[in-house]
Amino acid sequence: MLKNEEIDQLTGLPNLYSFRKNAQSLMDGRTKTEREFAIIYFDVQNFKSYNSRYGFEAGDRFLQNLTKHIEKIFPELMVARFSDDHFVSLAYFSGIEARIEDLRRRVISYNPDAGVDLHAGIYELEPDDTDISMACDKARIACNSIKANYDNIYRYYDRELGNQLDLEHYIIHNISDAVLNGYIQVYYQPVVRVISGRVCGFEALARWVDPKHGFLMPGVFIPILEDAHLIYKLDAYVIRQVCEDIREYMENGFKPHPVSINLSRTDFHQKDMYRLVNDAVSINKIPKNLIHIEVTESALDDNQDVLKGTIDKFRRGGYQVWMDDFGSGYSSLNLLKDYEFDVLKFDMKFLQNFGSNPKETAIWENVINMAEEIGIQTLAEGVETMEAWDFLKRVGCEKAQGYFFGRPMTKAECIDYLDEATENARPSVNALKEDDDALSHNKNIVELKNDEDDEEEIDRIGTIEDEHFMAQSPVYLTLAARGFVSLLEYNSYSQFQKHSFFIVANLSDDKLIRLHLSSKRKILDKEYHKQESYQDMIDDIVENTVIDEEKRNVADFFSKDRLILAYHSGINFDEIEFHRIVDKKMAPRWTHTIYQVIEEEGGIVAYFLSYDIDEYKRSKDLVRQMAERDSLTGLYNRHTAVPLIRNRLYRHHGGKSALIMFDVDNFRDINDRFGSFAGDEVLRRISARLDDFFGRDGIVCHIDQDEFLIFLENIQPVNLEDRIVDLCDNIFSLRFHDDKITFTVSAGYVIHPDQGRGYHDLYRKADMALCMAKNAGKGTVVRYSEQ
Repeated sequence: MLKNEEIDQLTGLPNLYSFRKNAQSLMDGRTKTEREFAIIYFDVQNFKSYNSRYGFEAGDRFLQNLTKHIEKIFPELMVARFSDDHFVSLAYFSGIEARIEDLRRRVISYNPDAGVDLHAGIYELEPDDTDISMACDKARIACNSIKANYDNIYRYYDRELGNQLDLEHYIIHNISDAVLNGYIQVYYQPVVRVISGRVCGFEALARWVDPKHGFLMPGVFIPILEDAHLIYKLDAYVIRQVCEDIREYMENGFKPHPVSINLSRTDFHQKDMYRLVNDAVSINKIPKNLIHIEVTESALDDNQDVLKGTIDKFRRGGYQVWMDDFGSGYSSLNLLKDYEFDVLKFDMKFLQNFGSNPKETAIWENVINMAEEIGIQTLAEGVETMEAWDFLKRVGCEKAQGYFFGRPMTKAECIDYLDEATENARPSVNALKEDDDALSHNKNIVELKNDEDDEEEIDRIGTIEDEHFMAQSPVYLTLAARGFVSLLEYNSYSQFQKHSFFIVANLSDDKLIRLHLSSKRKILDKEYHKQESYQDMIDDIVENTVIDEEKRNVADFFSKDRLILAYHSGINFDEIEFHRIVDKKMAPRWTHTIYQVIEEEGGIVAYFLSYDIDEYKRSKDLVRQMAERDSLTGLYNRHTAVPLIRNRLYRHHGGKSALIMFDVDNFRDINDRFGSFAGDEVLRRISARLDDFFGRDGIVCHIDQDEFLIFLENIQPVNLEDRIVDLCDNIFSLRFHDDKITFTVSAGYVIHPDQGRGYHDLYRKADMALCMAKNAGKGTVVRYSEQ
């Protein structure tokens, strides 16, 4: 009988401690001539993505289902859950390969669309093996060796892997000495501004120069230290060393650049990382804005409360926090709603076809637009070619890193690199010289691009909400528009000009100074210059080109008197978005207008820039929908719906609400009989019906496979049950190819606040009610009851 502390609470299997103790006894009891035992180490591929895509409760059910199949296929000796999605079996060697393949098929068939897979490492026990822990390590190494190889389901431990195990043990047992003796060295790789190519920071990277094994790359020792939960020793050393290097650089009279430091997911569970970083910064007396913290996206799947609390603490304490490897999982967009980041860092490996795949380009343009919209900067790493750099300029990425700009280098090499970079900085002035006449009248633009203090000011402006920066010259507006051409979905700058308006007016005299009005500007310029009055021109434009519902608001925005009054009140900048009629035969298009008001010798002058943003708005709406909606059904996904429901519960001021859970009866049978595509059609059909029934009154969400969640406010319980029963009494049918599929749904629900208050409490009770409904038969409705 196993003790409670020896059992994994989720699966009921023995845990790592129990397995090692009991498996050791089994191994010690075998005869010396037997070679029929094997250790099998199982790893579910893409399980973190599964959790992110379907939710942690669905992930738990997946693991429980996997447990059932492992015990069925390997029943003879012992099975245990070591951690997360890692399971180990001590089994007879007979038929082991066929049994692993059978288990893999069952794992994939549980949810064919989920993208999960199963890998296994096998270690055949030798007669003289005496250490079960060592045997488990060998099976684990065999499994890890095929992680990136989807053609291999399993691998045996062999001599080649034995050398890897020796190195692993060496790294684990020598990390402390390596730190103490200076074998760990901090290298720095430059980060540059995309628009200019100038250095704006560095990333700190660890290298292990070992007297026995030579130069060890981080891809070798970091995963080993993470698995052994020893990575905090490395990261703590890097933090201290970076702060010391910055202090030394400052003491020598140089102006330092910020340095980003990677923190592992295990760091947050073992050490107070905020205190560790803050102590190193304080001891070395360096500004906090010189240290940035990088956290990988995959780390955010772990204990979210701990991570979120620490990330928030860093940001409140004055440190920037970056998300590394953005885009590597299903959850990328949803994570932006749950966490606050200053920079999104993505690898150019996700953009291998940036020159030939328009869809790929469009996706990342929209992601970068979205990041900018919510105040987050973007950084691309792995930039190795001029073509990649040019691409990043086109899509509006702000910063870049890679061998094209500079390899990782020692502190001494870094100083030499900075000296050379200062002399040979890639200026963006060349791009501006396309308009020599304009530049000759606006030398300040050139100065802005060559002054480091101004670059810092740009960063500051980019991260402070409700502060706006705009140069006083109209040339700046034109150049700014040129920079946003690709972001706004234009094919060229000339196309942008055809869809833009540039107006300069003296408000004090109500005089027009300059006009640029779309592709018909010559005719319009001539007509409006005859009028001369700015206000008359605005009245004419609003009357003839703005939709009726917005005319009053737009007229007020452009009003000469309002602009002057606002200027004297300290407001010299504003913006507006409205619908403009371009062609009466076409739908109105979104237009964005910004203005700057300044006082010149001739009076108060206003500069207006208006441009078409219709395509941009459509793209942004598409990205937002991708983040909020389930791609299969079009309903809210779990990550969007749950915060909305929590917010409604928090703001509850009276009346009754309901949380309803629906489930398609016998959905797995439908998938097995007709295939997963037919199952998808069933989900789409019931999603549409649920949206019709409840979408106008509340929140409708697809939470997992065949389960749906609905939250309704201000309900009458009796009327609500009638509505739910009406739906569940239906026998739904649809035609899929030559098959007619019929199905029903069941429901369980709970009333708030009578039967529960918090979201988790309500969800649990609705789930219990649904289980009771399913047990009672198809098409059943059950309201939660304590009995």
